[in-house]
Amino acid sequence: MTRRYTRPFAVAAAALLVFVAFAAAGCKPSVSTTAIAVVNGTEIPKSALDAQIAQMKKASPASFEGTTGVEVEKQYRAQILNSLIQLELIKEAAKTLNVSVTSKQVDDYVSQLQTQYGGKPALDTAMKSAGFTLASLREQITNNLLAEAVGNKVVPTGTVTVTDAQIKTYYNQNKSSYATPAQIHAEHILIATTDTPLAKSLFSQVQSGGDFAALAKKYSTDPGSKNSGGDLGWAAPTSYVAPFASAVTKMKINEYRLVQTQYGWHVIKLLGRRAAAQQSLAAATPAIRSTLEQSAKSDAFSTYLDGLQKKATIQILDATLKTIIDANTKAAASSSTATSTGK
Repeated sequence: MTRRYTRPFAVAAAALLVFVAFAAAGCKPSVSTTAIAVVNGTEIPKSALDAQIAQMKKASPASFEGTTGVEVEKQYRAQILNSLIQLELIKEAAKTLNVSVTSKQVDDYVSQLQTQYGGKPALDTAMKSAGFTLASLREQITNNLLAEAVGNKVVPTGTVTVTDAQIKTYYNQNKSSYATPAQIHAEHILIATTDTPLAKSLFSQVQSGGDFAALAKKYSTDPGSKNSGGDLGWAAPTSYVAPFASAVTKMKINEYRLVQTQYGWHVIKLLGRRAAAQQSLAAATPAIRSTLEQSAKSDAFSTYLDGLQKKATIQILDATLKTIIDANTKAAASSSTATSTGK
């Protein structure tokens, strides 16, 4: 392999902006000892919070070690409780709006994930690393799809308007995001370091006109490119390990080189070069419009949820988590006010 990839597998958790104190002046209904919060009379079990924390500890145990880890866990518990309370409000809204998620939708989403990860075994490995079971993954997908469906119901497509002036401003503020660095197109045959004679033989063969693609398919140990004849596609030189990057930066088109890296020997052929380029405003407009529309829809949905929260009766039963949540809520409100006033 010549490039290094990471596939983060994370659980999204949205933060609540407003919490409403439980108001029942001397007339509180009985609450189960297993509950950690109550939303409009519906209990959220502490076990739901504990399960997510256990999942996070399995995925990243070092984050929870020592004195710092204790404080980190408190913050995570508060964030997760926020998301569980918000999820309950979304479920209530879904019933009111007659919105639901089918098993087929979840099945289709799981299938898409398997394709993105390169197959079921790869997804299973990623799930295990992140502390997910298939059941917990399906539950997370169901919740995400339900939130999306409610959002689409209360903020329908086409109800958000983005102006040309907004698009231009966004483009100017994020110009570097629409710049493409210089790229090279290369192909290679990767051979183990211990097979130096084979690497030298292949290098000699391609220099003499041997079929590069056929040799790559037969001998290369790079699973990501061997089936395509060693073709690595277009990429910035910096996306490769240093010795490989140094070589392709100096090579001429159609030149061959034999280079050694920590992955082994690379028989390289340079196929082409592209100069750095800046995408024009006109070309970037469709993508920017979509980004701004999604951002505006997200803001509108947050406003809708704020309204639900203001009308809801929410009781947080863990005093420590309530203190953290109240502090985070106050900080978020202050930040929102400062942003809206331009301070």
